[in-house]
Amino acid sequence: DILAQASNCQHPMACLQPLLLIIVATGAAGALRARLAASSILPDDTSCYMPADKGLSYKGLVTSTVSGRTCQKWTEMHPWDATVVQGEGLGNHNYCRNPDKSQDEPWCYTLDPVVEKETCSIPACPEKERDFTSEADELAMEIGAADCECADQLYGSTETTKDTSVPLALVLTGRSKSGKPCKCRPRAAHPRT
Repeated sequence: DILAQASNCQHPMACLQPLLLIIVATGAAGALRARLAASSILPDDTSCYMPADKGLSYKGLVTSTVSGRTCQKWTEMHPWDATVVQGEGLGNHNYCRNPDKSQDEPWCYTLDPVVEKETCSIPACPEKERDFTSEADELAMEIGAADCECADQLYGSTETTKDTSVPLALVLTGRSKSGKPCKCRPRAAHPRT
């Protein structure tokens, strides 16, 4: 069975193609089965936790501790009684949490009968929140990308079917959506086959 083979795959990316074929061939029910099988081959969630609340708000999907031990479900009583801890985000799963702020970061009860609980290997979130819009603008400037509104100048008006394009020699600058001047450059023509 291809799902059993994929879960034991040495090179996970190479095994995903057969899983995609299963999704296409079997529809939504097959997609769910394939997703569940793939979850054992794909890397764990690597989101971060907020140090300010000691990971109380962490809702990630990490299921192992810093030493590699597998976490026990929060609803189980063996090997440890995990039901004694109450808090938001606990349930029938084994994701790392810090519901009682008893540790400085997310933790879990382990399936190891010798080690009761242990913190998880989850990075702390940066103190300053990322400004994705600003980062995108900076990256666009760095790589020379422009969102110039030059379509009318380069390709003709979108309001009419008449050829209203401006000869390239006359096209110098346009304006970006933010109003800054930018150079209008035609896109590279794709050779026709």
